[in-house]
Amino acid sequence: MMRGEMAMSGTGPAASVMAQTLPDRLQIESRFGSLTVNPQQAVLFPAGLLGMPNKMRFCLTRFPSEKMQRFSILQCLDDHSIAFITLPLEVDNPLIERADLEQAANDLELPLDDIVALLIVSVHRESGAAKLSVNARAPVLLRVSLKVAAQYVFPHTKYMIRQPLSL
Repeated sequence: MMRGEMAMSGTGPAASVMAQTLPDRLQIESRFGSLTVNPQQAVLFPAGLLGMPNKMRFCLTRFPSEKMQRFSILQCLDDHSIAFITLPLEVDNPLIERADLEQAANDLELPLDDIVALLIVSVHRESGAAKLSVNARAPVLLRVSLKVAAQYVFPHTKYMIRQPLSL
């Protein structure tokens, strides 16, 4: 079974976490600044993220910096200290081959026309300058219509865990 293969329909025990009455605005002081999220629009990760199986509720929001508008923040609602910079990708993109995303969607039983891939971004300091990389080997696949997601690890080494990214 691939990572995140179960419960992608948004039903089952993990979905009950989402059934609570939630406010439509929540202000979170994150490591990226003050973020306003809508918990009613939360994305459910039934299997959690790699290394965080108990962190299942996240919100996507815009990056608060004007020059970083192509990125999003994946903010954990279960632990406000956890947030990731993400790079949203369409199925046809320059970083991951379409055939590999098709296979990942098939493995997770997701319709290809209803997914967005999110790559988790890392910031590294090299010689005083900030450099960005993405984890292209383990993208997050988000089923947009159901707001359910899973992190998928490609079974090959074609993609790098620290794929350099240029702005």
